[in-house]
This record gives sequence, C-alpha cells and structure tokens, in this order.
Amino acid sequence: MKHLKLAASAIALAIGLVGHQASALADDIRIAAGTGILFAPFHVMKQAGLIEKHAEAAGITVTPQYLNFPSGSAVTDALISGNVDVIGVGLSNALLLWSRTRGDIKAVAAVSGTESILVTKDPAVQTLADFKPDNRISVTSLRVSNQAIYLQMALDKEFGDPNRFDPMMVQLGFTDAVQAMVTPNGAIDTMFAGPPYYQQLLEMEGMHPVLSTLDVAGPTTNLLAVSRTAWHDDHAEDVSVFLGALEEAQQIINDDPERAAELYLASTGERFEKDEFAAMLADDGNVFQSLPMGTFQTAEFMAKIGLIRDAPQDWKDYFFDNLKGRPEAANAD
Repeated sequence: MKHLKLAASAIALAIGLVGHQASALADDIRIAAGTGILFAPFHVMKQAGLIEKHAEAAGITVTPQYLNFPSGSAVTDALISGNVDVIGVGLSNALLLWSRTRGDIKAVAAVSGTESILVTKDPAVQTLADFKPDNRISVTSLRVSNQAIYLQMALDKEFGDPNRFDPMMVQLGFTDAVQAMVTPNGAIDTMFAGPPYYQQLLEMEGMHPVLSTLDVAGPTTNLLAVSRTAWHDDHAEDVSVFLGALEEAQQIINDDPERAAELYLASTGERFEKDEFAAMLADDGNVFQSLPMGTFQTAEFMAKIGLIRDAPQDWKDYFFDNLKGRPEAANAD
C-alpha cells in the first residue's frame, strides 16, 4: 500500500455523478458514473471525447450523455426502467443486479479495481482476532458493499464465520466515516476505506492498517460497466464504440497517469493537485482493464452466503459476450 500525502480539502470530497440528466436521442449513449479513482476511466473518456472518436472511426455518429442521479439506488432504478443505458456499479451490486434480474443485467466490461484498507484508531487492534464487541466498524452498505463483502470473506477464511462482526458494523458513507474517525469519541473507531480515504487516515497520528483487500482477494476488479440485455443486443455498434472508448481511457491511465489526472480533474472540478491525483491513479493496488480480474471468487462467496440466488459457473455468466472471444479471455479472472 502507498501512503500518499493528500490535501486536507480532499477529506470533504463528496461522491458525485458525471454530467447532467438528459433524455435519450436515437444515437445517444446515456452513461451514469460517479467520481473517484474507480470512475476515472469514465471521466477520461468524457473529457478526451473518446466515444466520439471511436464512433467516427466506425463511420457512425454517437453522442454520449453523462447523466446525474441523486443516489446509487436511483441509478440502478434508472437502468432497470430503461432511462440510462450503461452505468458504473460496484462488483457486489452488479452481481446482485445480475441475480435479481435473472441475467437480464450483465457487465459489458470491467472498469477498474482499487485496494481498500481496514483502518483503525484502536491501539489494541492489530489483527482481526483483536476486535472486541465494543468496537465499531463502518462500511458504506451493510453486508452488500464491496468492502463489506471482503470483510466477510476475511472472517470466513479466518474464523469460519462471515457474520462474526455483524453486531459491530455501522453503515456510513466514506466522507461521514472519515469525519467520525477523526472526531474524539466518534461513532466508529474503524473504517474499511477505499482511496483516497485510507491514504488520508493513514497520514494521521494514531491510525494504522489492520487488513487490505489485497490480503483477502488479491488485485481485483471492483467496478463494472453494466447494461440491460435489450439495449445491449439492439445497439451492437454503440456497445463496440463504448468498449473501444473505455479501453483507450484505461490505456491512458495505465500509460500516462499525469495526462489522465489532468483529464479527470477537468471533468470533475475536484480540488486535487494534478501530481497528487496522478500518484493515486498509479498506485500498485489499482487495476484498469476491460477483462475482469478476481471477480469470480466474490461471486462464489456471495452465492455461498445467500446474497445471490444462483452461483455462476464462471465470470462469463455475468458478462455479455463482447470480451469472451478474445484469446486473453481464456485466462481472465
């Protein structure tokens, strides 16, 4: 893990969404995605005009619309109702959508993955075995968020009981959880944090790591671009354009994080220094590629504990066919 020195203003970073709401036109792709490291490929795609570029190369006209929704549940409702075409969604929620719609919603591509770290200010806690009933641990959604799933996986591996910490769990958004962590006698003493929040906390006196998602699952995709079967199957050219644009955005991030940071910050208006955000993009725990990495172990675990109805046979069950014919797909995930 890398401890990056971040601006104090970043603690107040709020999770937002790209662009503004708009109604669909015939040649539009309506895309909803949030802000933060995981969503960087969408912002690079937007700011660099990559969908327009790939549409022109294909001899078609496609206009991307980047939509704004007030919450994650509103985004998924919009996808189900056909009011948005592609959304960026966390791995665990993507698997829930796949299961609950009986395969109608699937992933077009993997987008990104980042390391998350369980950070505590309790000096008595150095390992999972040290937690006591009076500790309080925050995740963004109880049981079903990416961080909650990884913690349950770790508990299952170490103690054979994925629900061991259920009485200790508190649901808080990242920014509220950081505030609670830095407040004396706050509501929590431990936070399972993604970037940039774990870096912020680990720069502070008295904070230390207990567990990394890399320890639990290795480098893992934890954001997918998903769509409905009806839209996907009726818009083959648009899907191809989107995938090409996404992969170019991912390549820019991997090859030139400085340029990617500049594009991201121009898109979002966030108040990071360019070098600071570029360093976060280049962190060793990040994954930016369209083929999934490490997702199937999460799917198997979610089926094991009853969060999804049917266990998939492999990652191809919850992905559309766009990537499956590639030679490298044989070794994906």
